[in-house]
Amino acid sequence: MAVFAREIIGRNVIDSHSVLLGTLQDITFDKQSGSLSSIRVKVEADIDPTALPWEMDDGLMRIPVEEIARIASRIHLKR
Repeated sequence: MAVFAREIIGRNVIDSHSVLLGTLQDITFDKQSGSLSSIRVKVEADIDPTALPWEMDDGLMRIPVEEIARIASRIHLKR
């Protein structure tokens, strides 16, 4: 898990239309199962985070793992 986390931190996060949302800053895991529960994204300066469906947490947008379509060279969201 630690290697996976280090490999994806810093990748761009894009929406379903390939628009850049921001950069992956952190990932969170479910303490009981050990599975990925959400990602935390530093939103681009020109994007209004209040217009997005996810909540902000300590300056980073928390996006649940269910919203991730795939993880490749970029993190692709479902919407």
